[in-house]
Amino acid sequence: LACVAQTDNQLSTSSNKTNLKCFTCNCSLNKQDGLYKEINCHYHHTHCISCLQRSMQEFSRNSQTPVCHKSLCDYELSRYDISLIPLERRISDRLLKLVKGQQRPFCSRCRFYIDLNQCEDFDEHVESCDDLIPCEYCQLPYPFKQLENHARACQHDATSDYEKLTNFILTKTKYPFTKEQIRHFIEQQSKNGQLNLDPWSIIDALAIFGSTFPYEMPKRDCDVCMESRPYDDIYVFDCSDNHKICYSCYYDSCKSKMNNGEILTCALCTNPLRDGELNQLRISNEELRIIRDYQIKKTFDAYSSRTRGIIKCPNQNCPWIAEAADPNERFRVTCPICNKEFCSLCNQQYHYRTTCEQLPQITQRWFFWCQTERARYLTMRAQQDAAYATQLTDYNRKSNDNENRNRDLRRRYDELMNDEKYKADNCRLCPSCKRVVQRLEGCDSMICGQDAHGGNVQSGCGAKFNWAQAQNYTAAATPQPKQTILDLPKPENPVVHHNGVKCDHCQNDLVGIRFDCVHCPSLTFCEKCEQQATLDHSRENQLLAQQQHVFKLIMVPQEEANQL
Repeated sequence: LACVAQTDNQLSTSSNKTNLKCFTCNCSLNKQDGLYKEINCHYHHTHCISCLQRSMQEFSRNSQTPVCHKSLCDYELSRYDISLIPLERRISDRLLKLVKGQQRPFCSRCRFYIDLNQCEDFDEHVESCDDLIPCEYCQLPYPFKQLENHARACQHDATSDYEKLTNFILTKTKYPFTKEQIRHFIEQQSKNGQLNLDPWSIIDALAIFGSTFPYEMPKRDCDVCMESRPYDDIYVFDCSDNHKICYSCYYDSCKSKMNNGEILTCALCTNPLRDGELNQLRISNEELRIIRDYQIKKTFDAYSSRTRGIIKCPNQNCPWIAEAADPNERFRVTCPICNKEFCSLCNQQYHYRTTCEQLPQITQRWFFWCQTERARYLTMRAQQDAAYATQLTDYNRKSNDNENRNRDLRRRYDELMNDEKYKADNCRLCPSCKRVVQRLEGCDSMICGQDAHGGNVQSGCGAKFNWAQAQNYTAAATPQPKQTILDLPKPENPVVHHNGVKCDHCQNDLVGIRFDCVHCPSLTFCEKCEQQATLDHSRENQLLAQQQHVFKLIMVPQEEANQL
């Protein structure tokens, strides 16, 4: 039976707070003496203490799961409910063992069932439960204290509203169900026109069926054990055949390969497993860590024995490596272990629309611009245009902020110049992928990305070559006069128009020097906004503990066509 009052009289006796009556014996209750308890079922049935004690003793004697009323309300009492009833210790202990723990307690304020795995103190939840306000983006109800943070995240969340509704309901049903079951229930009820798509209607409709899911879930056979499994228990591998096996066989396959010292692959083919696939295993975090560490080591060993391309995280304290599908391709890599982002070719902070060879010179030009040339350029422009005089005054007024930003850039510039000099003196280029390679010792036989005789694996394409015949590295950034490096437009020249390009700060058509952030997918400022806009961007990077971003100075539109 669902939690439903059997007669109008019974409903009124349990819900009318001005004239309380016991739901069991129908006797009047005195609100002042407190000799009654309200149960957290859907209709908040109220019982006198005597009736509750007698019913609990009966449940204990018959070894039955305690409920609100043995014949009229099937709400299973939680451990929290039991703890509120004055009982002898032996009876209380026995009842706590009889509580199945699957049914969740009902909060009369938010009208949701509460998952005690996420909220250990139900009483505290009820006390702090605010009025719910719908989010303007997903329309789902959230407490006022949580609404602002939720809305900020929800605004940029690409998850569909249907999926958000499913995730929201997952922890608020009367009995725990899987996400796939809730999704299937909504689809079936909506198809029959029996359901409103608001969370309360869905939860109430699902509560009618108790702990038994009312529909048969779609199933398919596991490709290994051939047993019929729900779709939710089937994993689809990222191999060419998209092999489909149950999670139990997936785990068994990994353990078997580890016991045999093999690299982890799809259970039915030789496609190596990547971190994203291993993360889908339904095991403890500690066990997952062991499996991932094993795969990293086996990938390392496999690469050391052959000459295929590999990518290694540049974080010296991180062991992550992965085999590169195309070792000559430049793309953004995010290490799945330490979350460091870097370029697959040069291992530096990832750079958009810019080659690895161009980055040092762009960094040098940006440093000179921030150090001295911005002030020089604004001074020259101010003599021709009064609008620049205002901009120059604002620049001088914020000298302290600029100096703080320039200190970080100075460190980056000094490291760049030292690095470029060292590479020019000690390094050469791989003839295949053009990565910078250093020979530490030994003969001239080289393998890009590792020692020729094994070990010391780094990012590389695996090509074999002779050190003496390889091209010397030429420093991309060298000490030169700042004016020569920047080659700023002269004030008397007509202002350049970058047709079709708008400033991301003022939203006006971009004229003059264009400032393009090479570390962002798309961020461009005009010369009138860049001083403040790039300063704000620098502060954002500092707050995120990121390396300062570099801006490319584009003087004429022809340079835009050359961007990658």
